[in-house]
Amino acid sequence: MNYKITVLNAAVAVFLVGLIIYTLINYKKLSAGEGWGVVAMFGLASIGIVAGLVDLLLQYFIKSDRIINIAGLVVVVLAAIAIFYRK
Repeated sequence: MNYKITVLNAAVAVFLVGLIIYTLINYKKLSAGEGWGVVAMFGLASIGIVAGLVDLLLQYFIKSDRIINIAGLVVVVLAAIAIFYRK
């Protein structure tokens, strides 16, 4: 298996890098009080890591680049909905 750049792992990389930068810039605010903001950042990072693992599994089991990218796009949209959807 050759690990290639796909829609999903590119989105995961951008998400995790953005999360790290946001956490470093706003660390004082996130760690204020009891530090639940930092815990929330770890929770968001776990969503990104799970999406990266899904991409790894997709690339392992599916050989077609087109199907991998379509499935990755679906996962990116579902993850975005899971992160931003609030009642």
